[in-house]
Amino acid sequence: ENWRWVRFDMMLRALLTIGALQVITMLVLLVRTKTLALTLGPELVGIMAVIEKLLAVIAQTVSLSLPFAAVRFLPERWAAGPEAFNDLFTRMRNVLLALILAATAVALMITAWRPVTWGTALLPYRDALIVALIGLPVVALVPFLQNVIAGRMEQNRSMLVAFLHALVVAVALLGVWWNGLAGYYAVYAVLGAILVLGITHMATRGISVSTLANAATSRFSMRLPPQIWRFSGALLILTFLSPFAALFIHYRLLSEHGAEAAGWMQAAIGISLSVRAVLGTAHSVFLTPNVNRGGSPVDRMAWANNFQATFCLIAGIALPPLLLFPDIAIFLLYSSAFLPGATFVLVFVLTEMLLLLSGTYQSLVIALDHMPFHVVTNLIAQLLVVFAAFYLVGPLGILGAGLAGLIAPIFLYFSTMIFLRRTFGLRLPAHLLARSIWLLLGLVATGLMGAHSQTLSVQTLLFKLGLYILMVGGLALLLTGQERQRIREIFDGWRAKWM
Repeated sequence: ENWRWVRFDMMLRALLTIGALQVITMLVLLVRTKTLALTLGPELVGIMAVIEKLLAVIAQTVSLSLPFAAVRFLPERWAAGPEAFNDLFTRMRNVLLALILAATAVALMITAWRPVTWGTALLPYRDALIVALIGLPVVALVPFLQNVIAGRMEQNRSMLVAFLHALVVAVALLGVWWNGLAGYYAVYAVLGAILVLGITHMATRGISVSTLANAATSRFSMRLPPQIWRFSGALLILTFLSPFAALFIHYRLLSEHGAEAAGWMQAAIGISLSVRAVLGTAHSVFLTPNVNRGGSPVDRMAWANNFQATFCLIAGIALPPLLLFPDIAIFLLYSSAFLPGATFVLVFVLTEMLLLLSGTYQSLVIALDHMPFHVVTNLIAQLLVVFAAFYLVGPLGILGAGLAGLIAPIFLYFSTMIFLRRTFGLRLPAHLLARSIWLLLGLVATGLMGAHSQTLSVQTLLFKLGLYILMVGGLALLLTGQERQRIREIFDGWRAKWM
């Protein structure tokens, strides 16, 4: 079938496959998170969260959106042939490597000679920060190389990269017992460098020796097509502001409420990040490459709607149990010392879900080359986050941080849908709009129930079970006839295969 009109069952199988791979990856990360929680405690976990947000600000800013440019431009090059793909990949890698190595050197000098630049709250942890900065090239190159492989239309191999990186961060835990936070970042930097070399080889897998030899002249070239420079230049402010907004929230909470509160918030955020890990990767490795393969706005919107419909169904089934028992999730992922964060899991999970729902259609805006609108709306969204955090984090603490973060996806969702409607006449089908609304209402209901009823009495368990059945039942009623038929076919196929 034409890829633009991919069937529901094909989409469902693809998302389930990606989700299964991400579950395995998440289990590895769970071991890492649990170990860090038990060995470091809320205070150092909170400090670690701030350090990693700082690394993200540096890495994403100097990367010039090249990781995203890879999944935006390389699919077309791969369709044109291995030689064209390898030539562009090589040049993009060279630019990124030069930028991140220079940034690493500058950041290390600042930390060594003027550490107060990063804030007084991080001064006691300067040694750990210096070692963490050494791993900046790994932080920047891994997402780029993962998207390069996704640009080859190899989604499963792209997911393998995510798993291998999760394995590296898990093994880096050995450094915690050796030398605390500094030891962790040291082991990560060494193992991450080895991983980058292996993924680079994977990115050129299947490309003939003659093609690689012909690319020797551009091996050290950093000349990129003008459209990539325009793309990166347009997103430059966002590559700084988006991670900075997250850093601002974390650092403000750390300054106003202490490292322990920062650790509790990181636990709540950790639950939401597990949602992104399982559900969100499908956007970058499956949705984005496909909507950038070509087609009219109507065709691409139809493809995005099919993706969104399936995504809402999977999210509506998978997320409510997590929100109904946030205390258990935090205890399993962290420890009892982080349980105060359970009350705030809903707001962070809701933020991630709204980001994913709006992200489906933001990918269309980018694929259709309307970068000015994308940049302006995202810029406004992040400024709103910083503004709200400035006023809310002080009096409301973790809740204020969560509400500030929630502003961005709400604004992005509505502005994107209005833009697509006015510019291209594209609208959400009524059944998809109803499904999205039901999903969000269900998440809010289950999240509030989980936040305020954390006892395990029989009555509470039965009420939570009834609420979950109500939500899933509502989703079932909102399925189209074709979707019901496809689901029956999938289950019949599984039954025939395993029985």
